[in-house]
Order: sequence, then structure tokens, then C-alpha cells
Amino acid sequence: MAVSPEAKRALRWEWRTFGPSLAGLEARTGLPAQIKPRQSNEIYLLNSSTPHSAKIREGVLEVKQLLQVNLDGLELWNPAFKAAFPLSALMVKAAFSALGLACPAIQRDVYALNEFFGEIIEAGTAFRAVEVSKMRRQFVFGGCAAEFVHLHTGTLTQDSFCIEHEIPGRIIAALRELGLDSHANINFPAGLSRMLAGAA
Repeated sequence: MAVSPEAKRALRWEWRTFGPSLAGLEARTGLPAQIKPRQSNEIYLLNSSTPHSAKIREGVLEVKQLLQVNLDGLELWNPAFKAAFPLSALMVKAAFSALGLACPAIQRDVYALNEFFGEIIEAGTAFRAVEVSKMRRQFVFGGCAAEFVHLHTGTLTQDSFCIEHEIPGRIIAALRELGLDSHANINFPAGLSRMLAGAA
């Protein structure tokens, strides 16, 4: 998959884990108590046909492409598409192209958010739209960007921890410091899907 020079600058390796409570891990990171959480409400568009990720936050559709998984299990993600609603027909096609999916029939020149859901997402079978509320606390650990997230969807709740950097070795060093280097890497769409499957 070809990557533009602009995209390369935005590429980051990521590692993430989930659990009912990550309070012990939070204590090991020494997360400063004064970091206040930021709330966001998002809609994840889960699908089993592609490894890529799509979500809508604050009226903006974002697509991230999973480009590579290295020998340590770290994932390289590319922010491939981002645009605010309303979306033109060309933008809708570009979003599906970024996801590596065939675009459904386009009936409009421009799609408002409700039209996109009603005529593109809900009319097809590729996606499962899941509303997620997040409380995120972002900080730096081992020179890497990190965050703890408390998330809930419906009556389900879960904690998540993510660490990312452009250099994978820095993530591995941070994970070793936290005793997490032997743990599996579970990206957000996969973690959310497991969370929902466990409640089914």
C-alpha cells in the first residue's frame, strides 16, 4: 500500500489493552492526579470485512488504516481520511476507498449525518454502529504518548490503556517497564467487539 510523504509523518505505532479495571496499571504509570479527563461521545462503525477503523466524533468521520503488524505485535496506523459532515458523494466514496470496501450505491450529491446513517450505514450489512462514551486522560510515559480511557456503551463499561510512538522500540521499552511486553495488543475496534460479544 503506497503511503504519501504527508501520511508518513502522521504514522504511529500503537499498543492497547482492555480490562474491567486498570487501576493497578494506572498506579504503575504514576499518572498525575491533576490530569483531568476529557469526555467525548463517538460512534464506531465496526465491520468484519476490513482491519481498518472508522468512527464519527463531533460530526467528523475518521478512517484509520492498519498498515502493518510487526514481530512484537505493534500496529502501524495511518490516519487516511477525515472530513466533517455533510459529506459530498466524492467524500463518501473516498471514505469507503480508505476502508478498502466497495462503496454502496450513491443516491445524493451531499449526505448529512442522518442521511449517511439511514441510507449508507443502516441500509447495508457491512457495519455495526456502536455508540461509545469515553473519559480520556492523556499523558506521556517513557517518551511515548499514552492514555487511559474509561468507556461505556449501553450498560457495558471497560477500561483501556494505549501507548503510541513513531519509533516502535520506544513503545516496547515502555511496555517492559510496565511489565506489559508479554500481553497481547488489542486495538480499539477489536476490544469493543470483544466487549459486545462478551455481553451477548
